[in-house]
Amino acid sequence: MSTPEKKRRLTDEGGETSSMVPPSRPPLKKRFTSCVNIQPAAIPEPEKPVVKPVKIEYSNDLSTYTKEELLQHMRSTKDEALYLEKRCDIMKEKYLNKETKQSLLRVDWGLIQAEIGFMAKILVGVDIPELPAISYRKMSIDQEKHWNANNQLAIKQLCVSAFTRLENWGNQVEMIEGKFRKADDIMLKRVIVSDWLKSEIQELEASYKRAQHVMMEVQKNLDSLSEQTHLAKTTVDMTTSELSHLTEKLDDCMQDLTWAYKRHDRADSKLVAALSFGGLGDMPDPSVQTENIDTIKEEPKEETLEEAEIENGSMAEQAIKTQLEEHKLILATREKEIEDLKRDRQQLLRDEERLLSLFQLGEERLLETEYVKVLQLSIEHYRDRCHHLEQRRVDIEHEMDKVSAARQQLVEQVKSEKMAQGMTLETEMRRLEADLNRIRGQRDGLLASVEDQKLKEGREKETQDKIISFANQGKLRIASLKTRISRLKTEQEMAGPFAKEANTFKNLKENVSHIQVLLSSLDLIEKRITPAFTATGLDERMNEWKLNPLIRTYETYLEEAQKSTLMIEFLEKNESHLLEEIDRVAGIYGRLEEQQGKKVFDLAAKRDQVLKIQAEKSKYAQTFASLTMAKEQQIVAVTEKRNTRNRQKDTIKGLEEKEKALELQVQEKEALIRKLHRNIEEERTDLEDISHLCEDYRISLDQNEVLINELQKTLKEKSKLMDEEKHLQDEIEVSYEKMKKKWDKISQGDNPAEQQLVEECEELRALLKCSTCRTRFRTHILTRCMHTFCKNCIDARLETRQRRCPTCSEPFGANDVKNFYL
Repeated sequence: MSTPEKKRRLTDEGGETSSMVPPSRPPLKKRFTSCVNIQPAAIPEPEKPVVKPVKIEYSNDLSTYTKEELLQHMRSTKDEALYLEKRCDIMKEKYLNKETKQSLLRVDWGLIQAEIGFMAKILVGVDIPELPAISYRKMSIDQEKHWNANNQLAIKQLCVSAFTRLENWGNQVEMIEGKFRKADDIMLKRVIVSDWLKSEIQELEASYKRAQHVMMEVQKNLDSLSEQTHLAKTTVDMTTSELSHLTEKLDDCMQDLTWAYKRHDRADSKLVAALSFGGLGDMPDPSVQTENIDTIKEEPKEETLEEAEIENGSMAEQAIKTQLEEHKLILATREKEIEDLKRDRQQLLRDEERLLSLFQLGEERLLETEYVKVLQLSIEHYRDRCHHLEQRRVDIEHEMDKVSAARQQLVEQVKSEKMAQGMTLETEMRRLEADLNRIRGQRDGLLASVEDQKLKEGREKETQDKIISFANQGKLRIASLKTRISRLKTEQEMAGPFAKEANTFKNLKENVSHIQVLLSSLDLIEKRITPAFTATGLDERMNEWKLNPLIRTYETYLEEAQKSTLMIEFLEKNESHLLEEIDRVAGIYGRLEEQQGKKVFDLAAKRDQVLKIQAEKSKYAQTFASLTMAKEQQIVAVTEKRNTRNRQKDTIKGLEEKEKALELQVQEKEALIRKLHRNIEEERTDLEDISHLCEDYRISLDQNEVLINELQKTLKEKSKLMDEEKHLQDEIEVSYEKMKKKWDKISQGDNPAEQQLVEECEELRALLKCSTCRTRFRTHILTRCMHTFCKNCIDARLETRQRRCPTCSEPFGANDVKNFYL
């Protein structure tokens, strides 16, 4: 009989099937009884595969070939597969090298385009045609030709415009140089140079503005690229989180599948079948098995037992079918998830290629580009220009010192003349202003006294009106208070005999309480007699009680008591308010009597005051004529002074015009100096900005390289995970095929006893497996602690030098490991 151990294929660490013959084992009886230490046969090392294997053609009928021929065919196919894998790897490397070269060429070409466009935009102020963007997708040959032609035309236009601009500038410089050499006068030379400097400064300002605009566009592009990198980061983070979630789901699914595989493996174990027929691990003889089955079928059984077995078998089949359907669904979902992961991986690879083509550029390569060289040349040019402008600034400063000295002399002369004229004008104006102020003061005093008198009369009238209105209001208030007090007195007289009614109310209240006690006692008696009254009876009893005269009188007295309590509370609350109102009205009458005793209401005093005011008014009218005569004389003197002042103003205007002309010249010189200073500072800031931009671009390139390295690492990790998931999927498919075969075998037989025996045999078989890996059988023993393990686990411990027993942590050596057979 052939054992299942002989049929099991030997697998190495990588998962590939080895073609070596397994070592011979002793019979089953000697495995359990003998203690002989049998060493396994030495396994020769496998030879390396040939680079170009020889192809051998085999027919489809494999039953005609021997085992050696089949093994030879398997080796040849394996060598051919290795050869094809190597060729595939070489082709992949070539493809990657080609793609990297193309990406580098694209980056170089993009930098050259950017340099040419940058120079053209700065030098030329005309609208420039935009260069066609570099396409990162795969194009056909016709599309690439069309793109190259468009690129060449655009770059040709840019170069022609820049070259014409430079040529015009060179011709202009030569012409100005010729004029400068021909001119004999120094001032004419200075004018030529100053005009040329002005035009150059204007052109530099225009180019500076254009450069600022271009830099803004570059900054916007950089911001957009940073946003794209940020989006790529977020997508990578999201994909990593999704992959981690999917890996967790896959782990759970794998656990479920392993448990299901174990259950089905136990259900369809050959070892259990062998044990059920009396064996100790070998497969039973098919003839014996058929005979046993026939004998079992021929044995008579009762009808009840047969029905129970059929029901148990159907239930077990249904459970197994449901489990298989569940596992099929799980496998389908996992296949969908694996396809999604493949798509995500392809997307990540595309993103990585795009980012590599965009950002992969080293510092040395960046320094070798034409863009950096042009920037260095422009920096040197601007340094020379700064040095030249600095020298020019020193010369202009000397000239400005001379001009400022002459201007200072003129300013001092003008100031001295202005001071003399101002002193004379100020003395005359002060005298005239003093006279005018004196006259105005007298007039204003009279007007103020008249207005004060009018205001006093108006105030007196207002106070009289207010006092009269206030007195009328007080009278009305007093009348209302008197009526209210009389009403309160009458109410108090009416509430006097309430004491007697209160006593009667108390008596009635006591009677009511007594009656309530009697009623409660009667209710208790009635409850003892009868369990409950009807609703109609209770309504009749309530109506009878309402008709009682005592209850009616009680209700009337209760209403009167509530009214009296409310009146008492109202009077107690408003007592203080009433007293305050009475005091206030008495005070008002006292103040009225005092005001009537004062002289404010005496008309004789007012008549005397009016007569005095009229006398003062007539006196001021007599003195006003002499004042008007003096005023006219002063006006004539003022007109003469104004004429003299106008003449002096004309002379001052002439001097001021001369001064303004000199000031304009000085301002023009100062403006030139400021422009030169500003241009120098702007050029310095431009140089600093360009250096900062270069540093920023280097930093951004370093950051992008770091990001690309991180993305490459993540891609490698994701590719490893994908390979592991593929491997797991292959294992799951193999296990699914095994489970399907086992299910087919189980579906053929309907004996529940076999299932029970299979489970027991699987449990026994698990005891025979290694306690660390739980997949391989125990083949080696440690003589130190007598614990048994498989060969792979012991070899792993010896290789990693963790030479301790996994169960008891006892140290061991290579000599303490011995083989044994079960």
